Amino acid sequence: MPNLKIFSDLSHPELAKEICAELQMPLGQANIQVFSNGNPIVEIQECVRGCDVFVIGTQAPPVSENFISFCILINALRYASARRITAVIPYLFESRSDKKDRPRIAIVSRLVAQMLETSGINRAIFIDLHAPQIQGFFRLPTDTINGAGLICKFLKQRDLSNYVMVAPDAGEAKKLHPFQELMPQLPLAMLDKRRYAHDEKPTVRKLIGEVGGKIALIIDDEISSGGTIKEAADFFQRLPANERPSEIRVATTHPILSGEALATLNQSGIKELIAIDTVPVPATKKQAAQFEFRLLSPAGLLARTIKIIHTDDSMGEFLDKEYIS
Repeated sequence: MPNLKIFSDLSHPELAKEICAELQMPLGQANIQVFSNGNPIVEIQECVRGCDVFVIGTQAPPVSENFISFCILINALRYASARRITAVIPYLFESRSDKKDRPRIAIVSRLVAQMLETSGINRAIFIDLHAPQIQGFFRLPTDTINGAGLICKFLKQRDLSNYVMVAPDAGEAKKLHPFQELMPQLPLAMLDKRRYAHDEKPTVRKLIGEVGGKIALIIDDEISSGGTIKEAADFFQRLPANERPSEIRVATTHPILSGEALATLNQSGIKELIAIDTVPVPATKKQAAQFEFRLLSPAGLLARTIKIIHTDDSMGEFLDKEYIS
């Protein structure tokens, strides 16, 4: 593909290499360094004049440092005369800060959108935004890929006759439509959950649906502290024996796993965590998991999206097939 270039910041270089392997092309050469005073510097080490450039970056520790480096990389490509720059962001920085739900706070995801636009992007690609309205913060074209296709393709390799999909709250229940389309044979249950403070400690009040004797597959768009999963598991244990699920398995798009999340998940007694590799998970965390930890690569999906955008083909059929909005 002529004039196509792929670059990556330092947040998830392995994913960038996988995408390039899918496209059968090398990763663009850029030198990203951070001085001892904390200031990053980026130097593009090949010609990008007139090229269609895709820049891959995601939220990964150190988050603020990686985001600033990502913006500087984009700006360096703009000043190097790239024809078009598309930001490929599997997990959008600060995507949970999408509204002003308390006095005197910032809507950070809107600020992130403005900073990315100012840096010089022409388009952005995401996987499973935490809140769909975030697309409206951008004044340029965006595409959001739904991770349901990857997860369901993996799940369909097993016997699902005793599975039940469980939404951890009403908000997540609205996001399960693609899963219901792809796995219509699975019944659906929902937990009525409330957060009474901003301390990431949800409380489950009741169950809507039945999970007794079945394999409960809890589906959440992201797992940060693990508190939602732990509270759901604790709630199931408080049910009468004949109303409890036989196993608890979890599927998520974004395995953030911040702080003591892995210890929390270990305590929950889940049997399996299926996640998409949108953010890097350290090997130490995967090794410490006391459950089956499955990471699914989105490289093929992102590579196909990049190819379609680069060739200016219609996204319509791909949107329907891969659940992109």
